[in-house]
Amino acid sequence: MKLKELAQLCEAKLEGNGDHEVIDVAVLSKAKREHLCFITDKKYLPELEQGRPGAVIAPPGMALPQGVNALRVADPDYAFSKALTALRGEPLKPMPGIAEHVIMGSGFEMGDNTSVGAFTYIGADVKLGRNVIIYPHCYIGDSVTIGDDTVVFPHVSILERCTVGKRCVLQPGARIGGDGFGFHFVNGKFIKAPQRGTVVIEDDVEIGANTTVDRARFDVTIIRKGTKIDNLVQVAHNVQIGQNCVIAGLAGIAGSAVLKDYVQMGGNSGIADHITVGMGAKIAAKTGIMNDIEPGMKIAGLVGDDAKVWMRREASVRKLPELIQEFKDLKALVAKLAGQVGLPPEPESEELPETPPGQVTRFLRNRPAPDA
Repeated sequence: MKLKELAQLCEAKLEGNGDHEVIDVAVLSKAKREHLCFITDKKYLPELEQGRPGAVIAPPGMALPQGVNALRVADPDYAFSKALTALRGEPLKPMPGIAEHVIMGSGFEMGDNTSVGAFTYIGADVKLGRNVIIYPHCYIGDSVTIGDDTVVFPHVSILERCTVGKRCVLQPGARIGGDGFGFHFVNGKFIKAPQRGTVVIEDDVEIGANTTVDRARFDVTIIRKGTKIDNLVQVAHNVQIGQNCVIAGLAGIAGSAVLKDYVQMGGNSGIADHITVGMGAKIAAKTGIMNDIEPGMKIAGLVGDDAKVWMRREASVRKLPELIQEFKDLKALVAKLAGQVGLPPEPESEELPETPPGQVTRFLRNRPAPDA
């Protein structure tokens, strides 16, 4: 494909030879003259010097080696995705229709151009929309509804009465509608609490590989439109996840927690049960949330320790700003009293830089805890 065609497709400004042909994409260090690359930061320029591709997608104003054809655009990453699709084409899709060895219950309905792969089980009263793709070896339980243009990859389970919206993607091994983790402790043993609610996944949601979304105990676990969930994430019963949230791999959300719109969770972060995370909050990787989070907050850090020791330490850290101010006031008072009795002033000490709370926490990890 000629660069001038790619520039038009990517809505980019072309710098260089518009008739130069590229046939594929490549990483910067391995690129040849027939390849297209992208760059977002000047720290990758040495790799660009090694590869010397036929063209590079770059932000406006970034200095590039002389003679490199460039497509200038504000978001090179997104533009590269457009070019990747143009050069490599859309992923192959199975042919519409029902393959052999599919088991279907009564009342099954499906829309035009829908595909159901081999060795899939479809229960009673299942409704599939138009252009739905169900890959082989899936389980679709009774009374499940799946909206138009949704793709369900192999080995996905969607249990009874769950709803999946339009244009969703369920990656391989996702489990939708399993029982929530609920038990009563009665007479020295655990008795299972019935889990009879459902799961609702709204439009344009992606669920990662081997991620689990548990059904509610009696109401609904809901993931609202536009949310993207990575692999190996646990969404417990009765959880409510808002619109356009992003949840990275190995995160865990405990029962009845509420995430408002546009929340971001880093990898291996966790939210305790019945917690509310406000709109636009950002939770860093490995962070544990045990209290409600206000909208727009950025939260990071968790120290694993004996619970009582940890709570005393955290309480002390939170008092540090007041303690520092108290120390400064006492120091000024001592200096004043020393002057009144004729003592020489103490030598000036270097002012310590302010330390972010996270660094204070790390510094105190192995310090003795204050007395209760």
